[in-house]
Amino acid sequence: MIDENLTKEIQDWMQKEVEKRNADGAVVGLSGGIDSSVVGALSKKAFGDNVLGVMLPANGTVTKDVEYSEMLADKFDIETLKVNMKEINEPLEKRLQSIDIEGNEQEHWPQTKIPTPNPAEQNIQTRLRMMTLYYIAEKKNYVVMGTSNKSEILTGYYTLHGDGATDMRPIGDLNKTQVWELAEVLGIPEEIINRPPTGGCRGDESDRDEKEFGISYQDFDKIYESINNNDDLSKFEEGDVKRVKELIDAAQEKDHIPTFKIAE
Repeated sequence: MIDENLTKEIQDWMQKEVEKRNADGAVVGLSGGIDSSVVGALSKKAFGDNVLGVMLPANGTVTKDVEYSEMLADKFDIETLKVNMKEINEPLEKRLQSIDIEGNEQEHWPQTKIPTPNPAEQNIQTRLRMMTLYYIAEKKNYVVMGTSNKSEILTGYYTLHGDGATDMRPIGDLNKTQVWELAEVLGIPEEIINRPPTGGCRGDESDRDEKEFGISYQDFDKIYESINNNDDLSKFEEGDVKRVKELIDAAQEKDHIPTFKIAE
């Protein structure tokens, strides 16, 4: 189980990092999911009134996304702002689709082994959202709090220059199982804790993380920790171990930007 002191440790870290940047507070994109809810609650505890929760409904948003975001904000008294990204999302997507280029069939999200249809179209949403968060943050002299957890980062389940583009990752070293545990400690509403995790890009909750991963978060986290600790893997299904290794290997350098080096 998660150490209850962890919430205070994360808050202290957040405060120090924001102070280093000479910023005045934090912006959190609220999706109605467990990760953004935990980061929103931690940010409120760390920065009080200097926190803004931003809801960014776009083409892939479902009613519950906004409903649960508002539930979280009410529970923790977080000031919120709603920006309708659909008004921008739809015409931009149509304009980009009209570009005269021949597309290639892609079986996976870029630099992952996670299957998806139409990653280029779906990634428009996450990049529009992050651009908006940064606009708001820079206007207010706030930082953008990332909401990716360790399990997502390890598998590359995020969009480069989209939800992966953040100033800080307060839960970036917590796997998904630990995020659920921390949510219980923080008192996140049960409806949010029990909600199946999705990518939030298709508008119908069909992009469920565990369906696309091919393995549950609980099993992924256990197997990863065993691999990391050089433990005996024979207690796990062979296919599950193979899938975990495949996911991690495919995403190893997703954050890495190759840079040409001049020979000395």
